[in-house]
Amino acid sequence: MATVRFRVAEAEDAVAVAALLTASWQESYAGLLPAPLLRDRLPALHAAMWRDHFAAPRPGIVLLAEGEDGLRGFCAAWLEGTEAYVDNLHLRPGLRGGGTGPQLLGRAVAALMARGATRAALTIIEGNDGALRFYHRLGGMAGQPYDAELHGERVRYRPITWARADELVRACGAGG
Repeated sequence: MATVRFRVAEAEDAVAVAALLTASWQESYAGLLPAPLLRDRLPALHAAMWRDHFAAPRPGIVLLAEGEDGLRGFCAAWLEGTEAYVDNLHLRPGLRGGGTGPQLLGRAVAALMARGATRAALTIIEGNDGALRFYHRLGGMAGQPYDAELHGERVRYRPITWARADELVRACGAGG
């Protein structure tokens, strides 16, 4: 198994984070989101989103996983009251199943627990069955789907919650 190093992202990481996010969306959401959004609009949208984030960061953490081959994945989670809201957990295409995702998720949520988070939540796009299975294996409880808008497109989201953030961290093997 390749050595993975974890570190908190900085402003100079914005371009790499945006590129990885775009590649992950293009792989994961093909068939779930319109092809013109994924192909044509997403790179600029993600570049602007991460540039803006690092110019005025939200309370939370953007944690990177890096290997000898560069950025392998990242997790962005925001502290919203006592909730660790996981906004992004993405790996570079082809790297799923190697254990990096749970490590990123567990470490990011643990960092927010140290700042007062007691529960955790995220949303997935309905139809992303692989993500649903992944979060179920980690003890996530799926809520009722709801309609929303994402980059001007109608989507159906499904919330996933953990009443206890420490149980999620433990399930990820990241300690407590």
